Amino acid sequence: MINAGTGSYALGFFIVPMGEELGISRLQFSVIPLFKLITIPILPFLGILVDRNNGARVLVAVGSLIGGIALAATSLVENIWQFYITYGVLYGLGTAAMGSQLVGPSLISKWFVQKRGRAMAIGTMGISAGGVIIAPIAGLTISGMGWRSGWLALSIVTILAIVPAAILFIRRSPEDVDLLPDGEKSTCPVAPITYEREIISWTLSQSLKSRAFWVFALVQALGICGLVPVLFHEIAYIQDKGFQTEYATMVAWTLALSALVSKLPFGFLSEKMDVRKVLALCLIPAGLSTFLIIPAESLLALILWGTVHGFFMGGFPTIMGVALPTYFGRQHMGSIRGVISPIIIIVSSFSPLLGGILWNEESSYKSAFVVFGAAWIIGGLLPFTLGKPKPPDNKESEIVNAL
Repeated sequence: MINAGTGSYALGFFIVPMGEELGISRLQFSVIPLFKLITIPILPFLGILVDRNNGARVLVAVGSLIGGIALAATSLVENIWQFYITYGVLYGLGTAAMGSQLVGPSLISKWFVQKRGRAMAIGTMGISAGGVIIAPIAGLTISGMGWRSGWLALSIVTILAIVPAAILFIRRSPEDVDLLPDGEKSTCPVAPITYEREIISWTLSQSLKSRAFWVFALVQALGICGLVPVLFHEIAYIQDKGFQTEYATMVAWTLALSALVSKLPFGFLSEKMDVRKVLALCLIPAGLSTFLIIPAESLLALILWGTVHGFFMGGFPTIMGVALPTYFGRQHMGSIRGVISPIIIIVSSFSPLLGGILWNEESSYKSAFVVFGAAWIIGGLLPFTLGKPKPPDNKESEIVNAL
């Protein structure tokens, strides 16, 4: 919730007020996600750490503390370069360790197998809750007290909400506390704890050699290309249509709430249906509904867009969180997601810049939203090029899993 709220949903509220006071253009503001690129070299190592005992607990606690301090520092900036350093560099490092795309889905994959869809749905509700809870906090604080107070409020929420909870509650896997996934009980108390209702886990090296890994990496990239820049630019686009910040906040809140609601049905579907079909049912309508914001000129039309697009867009993180362990197992999911995360960072960094460039050329986001919608649709079609999940071809995984 905090990660998505401060890194995506709430960020759009700062574009106009910071631009007016500090002289930051839309294009300059769109450069800010590029600073996440500095985290790419460390992400695979963070993924490996997630697979180690107590690694995720340390990552989330330390990352949240760094992120909170960076947000507080952002409230003091006086020019674009200070903004790039505090929010771009420091917060980028903090949010990489907080890891909503790395740590969270990896841990949920380890704790659940048969109930993974609903568990991933509940977990990824935090992403949409960032728009339902965090974005309004930012928007209302900015409207009443200014953008500097908005950054400070986000800083306080980040530190107080995450650091203590991470230290107290995060554990790597159920086996670390003598449990089994899904709350199952061991049938033989004296035997080592095992869980056979899942495919043999693929190692990272085996996954990298499979076509399925790269197809899902591309689907993830295309989905992020449709998701992140829309969240980044939607507030400014609605304001460009002549609506005040309060109305833009209402539309953004509607989109986030609809995305929050959609995660449970998509989560249950991913337990009952072929995950490839569920991805298509989510991504293709998400792409088509992206186009609806272009002709929307009334508040009612914008709220309708937020409702429809938010519903289908909201299911994407949930289904992707299920798809990867469905194909590759759960034991090495941190390492596997650690390799996919740089791809996510690259796309989430450059896609908002594309929106800023297209706006700069046309003074409109129309072309940008067409591109983002098309990315969703292509991503929804790609999974049908894959076969059904299967174990790896050699015995390496069996040896590693036995150890």
